[in-house]
Amino acid sequence: MSPGSHLLFSWLTAAEIIKTRRERVLISISGVAPDIDGLGLIVDKITGSTNLYFQYHHYVGHSIFSALFISTLATLFAKSQKIVVFLLSFFVVHVHIFCDLIGSKGPDGYQWPIYYLHPLNSKYELTWAGQWELNAWQNKVIMLFLLLGCVYYAVTKKITFLEVFSSKLNSEIFKMYTKYFAKRT
Repeated sequence: MSPGSHLLFSWLTAAEIIKTRRERVLISISGVAPDIDGLGLIVDKITGSTNLYFQYHHYVGHSIFSALFISTLATLFAKSQKIVVFLLSFFVVHVHIFCDLIGSKGPDGYQWPIYYLHPLNSKYELTWAGQWELNAWQNKVIMLFLLLGCVYYAVTKKITFLEVFSSKLNSEIFKMYTKYFAKRT
């Protein structure tokens, strides 16, 4: 799945259970954090001579140890509901790993294995023969349902996933809605 899908899923997971923006943001970031090991792609593009993306993607951020690290870090930054933050962060990291396992095959047919026990055992890898491509219809349908879930929360709770980026951005959405649409209905 794409980082955007991971973000929306993680935010939706936290939206009902977590009452404060700070903790929802921490859980949302936790759900995207495993893809930190994909930043090698930027270095590869800049240098043109490295292969960091293929060396480290699905190694560093997609293991049980990274799940524990990310969850612990989120808990340290949390001000409330620390146990819930840890558990939800651990959960969304594992959903991220599972979703990458089932739906992140490259357009060339390469299956991205998950090195779940890295760094203790870098030879053990998780793969699934039915893995669909990153741009497959299944991922598009999942993204559609995630977006519908976000619309539901925007309508019923007056919060959006945009709060991950800025609380002001989140509130501006509702101001624009009130200004341009609410008066017409």
